[in-house]
Amino acid sequence: MSYPVDFGVLQIGAIVAIIIGGALVVSALFALRGRGPRALLARGSGGVLILAAAGLILWIATLVQTYLGLTGEVRAAHVVVSQVSGADHQLEVELTMFDDDGGQQRSTHRVEGDLWVLQAQIVELEPWVNALGFHSGYKVSRLYGQRLDGVATDQNHIFLNGGDRDFFQDMNEDRWFTSPFVRSAYGNAVIATPGEYDVFISRDAIKTRPVE
Repeated sequence: MSYPVDFGVLQIGAIVAIIIGGALVVSALFALRGRGPRALLARGSGGVLILAAAGLILWIATLVQTYLGLTGEVRAAHVVVSQVSGADHQLEVELTMFDDDGGQQRSTHRVEGDLWVLQAQIVELEPWVNALGFHSGYKVSRLYGQRLDGVATDQNHIFLNGGDRDFFQDMNEDRWFTSPFVRSAYGNAVIATPGEYDVFISRDAIKTRPVE
C-alpha cells in the first residue's frame, strides 16, 4: 500500500517556531523567581508572540494542505492498449506503474475482452489526517478485460503488486476501519476502450485520462 506524504516547509518552520516560543515561555517562568516580573514580561511576551504567529502559520498551512489532500492526484500508471490483430476480443496491454520514488515497473499482458479494466484498492483517510500531509493509501492490484456484448470472459484476473486478497480479508475482519484515522477502505476500478491513457489515484477513486 502506498501512502504519499506532502509535508511542507511551512509546517516544519511553524513547528520549530512553536518549540522556540514554548522554550522562551518556560525560561521566562523560571527567570521569574530570580529576576522578578520584568524578566517574565521580556521573555514571556516574546515567546507568546512567537507562539501566536507560528500557530497562525500552521493553521493556514493546515487548511491549504487539507485542500491539497482532498483534491490532489497521484499519477499511478501509464497504459497503452491495442487490439490484437486477427483475434476477436483480445487486447494487448502495455502497463507502466509508478512508485513514490519515481521508479517504474513495466509489463505487457494479453487480456480477453473489448475493454480493459484496472483495479486498485483504496484506503480513504479522514480529512484531519490529510491535513497532516498524508494522502489516502492505494495499491494497483488487478488487470482484466470485459466484453462489450456482456458475455463473461474465460480468463482469470491478472494480479499486480502481489494482488489484493489479503486486503479484502482484512476488510472482512474490520482491520482497515481503524477509527479515527481511516474513513473507509474498498476496491475501485477504471474501465476504458483501447488507447493510450494516464491513470491517476485521487483521495477516493482511480481514474484515467487519454493521452493526447
